[in-house]
Amino acid sequence: MFDARKILIIFVIGILYAIFSYSLVDAVYPAPEYEDYCREIMKPMPLRAPGLEPQNCPVVAEPSCDPRAAYSYDYDERGCVKKITCNNCNIDLEAAREKYNLIFFIFSTILGIAAIGIGLFLPKKKHPLNEWVATGFMLGGLITLFIGTAIYYADMARIARPIVILAELILVVYLAYKNLKK
Repeated sequence: MFDARKILIIFVIGILYAIFSYSLVDAVYPAPEYEDYCREIMKPMPLRAPGLEPQNCPVVAEPSCDPRAAYSYDYDERGCVKKITCNNCNIDLEAAREKYNLIFFIFSTILGIAAIGIGLFLPKKKHPLNEWVATGFMLGGLITLFIGTAIYYADMARIARPIVILAELILVVYLAYKNLKK
């Protein structure tokens, strides 16, 4: 017989565990913020009368910057560019994000496998609700694994991507056979 309470409890436990995992990693190791790396406020073009364009401005040479860097422009009171500088804050921010994504992937993998372990080894014969709780933890562990993989996937080495996806696929198939055999 179909029991909606069972499905609801399984999904609520799964979703709450995934949210718990994400918030735990974020509490222990916060994500890098733009303001931490790019504190310099970009100066806007000075206000001018409509239609008035800067005239007789000297040519300012662009510095040779890393192709991933942005340019910062300093303007004089007439609206002419007086200085161009390289702004490398985006490069530093990207490096910090890559490191954060790796650490998030590692912790979410550990937390996901821990939840799946709880689901596999929770004694189901002691109490009938343990089967629901165990299935909820397994779902939460899988969601946590998938979120961690999705966040780190773009930064992952090209050869590691299919290996990680294959390992997760094998895990899902294993769990399906282990839990659905009747």
